[in-house]
Amino acid sequence: MIVVISSCKRDRGSDNYRSAIDNATAENMFNDVFKQASDGIIAAEDSTDGRAVNSMLSTCATITINPFDFVTFPKTITVDFGTTNCLGNDGRYRRGKVVMNTTGWYRDSGTVITVTPENYYVNDNFVQGTKTLTNNGHNTSGNLTYTLQVNGTVTTSEGIIYWNSTRQHEWIEGESTVLNPWDDVYLITGSADGTNVQGEDFDVVINTPLRVQVGCRWITAGSMTLTSGDFTISVDYGSGACDADAVVTINGNTYNIVMM
Repeated sequence: MIVVISSCKRDRGSDNYRSAIDNATAENMFNDVFKQASDGIIAAEDSTDGRAVNSMLSTCATITINPFDFVTFPKTITVDFGTTNCLGNDGRYRRGKVVMNTTGWYRDSGTVITVTPENYYVNDNFVQGTKTLTNNGHNTSGNLTYTLQVNGTVTTSEGIIYWNSTRQHEWIEGESTVLNPWDDVYLITGSADGTNVQGEDFDVVINTPLRVQVGCRWITAGSMTLTSGDFTISVDYGSGACDADAVVTINGNTYNIVMM
């Protein structure tokens, strides 16, 4: 997700929205890694023969399970998109692999999943690092919750984004529809920090939970505050509509933006 300021107005502070762009890009890329990992495990869990199965996300993605049974853990599950760009059902091009080492199934309380992309690209953005997911069980609302930690980089055509994150994910919709990952919805809270492609550090705090819908390419709701140098940037993603519109406020100046 890339942020483009559509207003024609500029001030000195607007030059610093580079950090907002790069944080949004990293957020989006590692959400993608999480999506491939979770859907890969769900597809593996629902497979009946233990052999390679086709991913529901893409006709060219193959899921393999090692060992090829459903009782032995730890287990390695690999989602392989091949070595050339493959167009997914969500309109994104992917190549490379997402490799998951898991102590149990995605829905099982106490499961720890370590996700490592291998030569993995999304729309030619090179994603590297490690993402660790821990299933904390159901909360008092009856929703599964997860702790996710990321330490990684995203290499774009403009440079390298360094990104670290600790987040809590609450699975609020779609848990019961096992065969339909497209209706899954998560609320995300937590914080992040990183360095943008220009070498500037930034910190991020989620103010209101971010709503991430698997069937939508954009964050659909929630807000966060990003601090970079002397500038404070707030991003409001709206109230739930699956659209590219959001609002960025930089040092008191507000811009309508379009996310790509």
